[in-house]
Amino acid sequence: MPTRNWPKPNKSSALPRFLRLLVASLLLPAAAWAQHAEPALTRPVTGRTQLPPYPAPTAPDTVRARSLPDAFRRGRWHGRVRSYTMATLNQGRYPDYYAQGLGAGARFETASFHGLQVGVGGFFWANLASNDLATPDSLTGAVSRYEVGLFDVTNPGRRRLTGRAEELFLRYRWRQSTLTLGRQLLTTPLLNPQDGRLSPNYAEGLWLELRELPRTTLSAGWLTGLAVRSTTDWTSVGGSVGLYPAGVTEAGQRALYAGNLHSRGLGIVGVNRQVGARTTAQVWNYYADNLFNASFAELTTGRVLGMGQLTLGGQYHYQRTVGSGGNPNPQLAYSAPGRRAHALSTRLGYQRGAWSVSGNYTRITRTGRFLFPREWGREPFYTFLPREREEGFGGVDAAAVLGGYSFARVPGLKAEAGYGHYYLPDVKNTRLNKYGMPSYRQLNASLTYAFPGWAKGLRGQLLYVYKGRLGNTYGEARYEVNKVDLHLVNLILNYDF
Repeated sequence: MPTRNWPKPNKSSALPRFLRLLVASLLLPAAAWAQHAEPALTRPVTGRTQLPPYPAPTAPDTVRARSLPDAFRRGRWHGRVRSYTMATLNQGRYPDYYAQGLGAGARFETASFHGLQVGVGGFFWANLASNDLATPDSLTGAVSRYEVGLFDVTNPGRRRLTGRAEELFLRYRWRQSTLTLGRQLLTTPLLNPQDGRLSPNYAEGLWLELRELPRTTLSAGWLTGLAVRSTTDWTSVGGSVGLYPAGVTEAGQRALYAGNLHSRGLGIVGVNRQVGARTTAQVWNYYADNLFNASFAELTTGRVLGMGQLTLGGQYHYQRTVGSGGNPNPQLAYSAPGRRAHALSTRLGYQRGAWSVSGNYTRITRTGRFLFPREWGREPFYTFLPREREEGFGGVDAAAVLGGYSFARVPGLKAEAGYGHYYLPDVKNTRLNKYGMPSYRQLNASLTYAFPGWAKGLRGQLLYVYKGRLGNTYGEARYEVNKVDLHLVNLILNYDF
């Protein structure tokens, strides 16, 4: 099997090398096809998720049990199988990576018994093939950034079958509302499944959703634990921050907050209201005890224009440090004392028939870094493109054009593309640049297909990403490898049953 000691071709041979990686990425999952393995839930270029991890639950009160044993007999099983192939082609002398992961899981939820339901679920996965994802490259000191996320980032050398218990909850349904206690899947603007690998995020705590007011949903909860994507264990709220690379402090020192943060939990409150036929507003607040407070507001609206619909969207984010930011020692703290951050994101879009296109802009002010643990979810900026984020930076200007087309002659087939420029602070401006990421441009192209008939439940996605350098990297590998001047290929198969 190839290792990182592959000979490094020059730039003239980069295209053939890329083609070899592409062919390999297409061949590796062949075995998974035989099992109806299917595409993982990845974030499309439009910034919206396409598939829930499991089919939608039975509508409230449509299945009622007469006794506790009857509730289990009438319960519903759901299963999923995922195959995920990923390859990274870095420029010139820098190392390349590839990985093929396969996972399978199941979920069971009882029928309603006096409004009560119990749910349980788990997932297993294995590294079927990859090069060395754990040992630093001898020339650059780099390790895999993307491929290691298919497995366990806390133990990248592990190749044997592994897994975790994901859901274990007690849920009470009353009219249109629910109260859930335990381990569950949650989706909010900032804390979300970010399901772009084999298995998503899960949260542990108490979660309430009230839908008793017309066109209004009130959400509130207190979380004490998380199962972070690309890890195998459940951790506390404080312990979950730092499982992914932590970057540097504002003073430029290596951030060492992993395992050193103290927090009692995470409180979330949100209101979503349908204001008009085409207008929706939502407001959310996230209080991470002793870490930070983050507020989010969004207004989206649309109007008929010609044969299509014009859409407008706007977001505002405000953040501030709470307490010591996790630890009195600045090098061990997640958020610097006194930090404040503001961000704005806007969208102008148009949809007509099978076509959709949008222009998007995001501004993060220079008052401070925009921070929200990457372990907890993806930020909802309109300029988001899969495989990179705007979290961890201040003084950002980003602009992106996104488009999509659904093929009427091939039901279930959709093409999407996105292109954006992301202007970040200089890589050496550590006050505003946490991860040493230079300004860059990014191109995403995606094909997704939902199979019909006997293969219903099987979905596939092919995602190609290119990231090019715009900012100064000072010729240092740490600012280039796995960050800019690279190609990414993802082939995903997902089967739900």
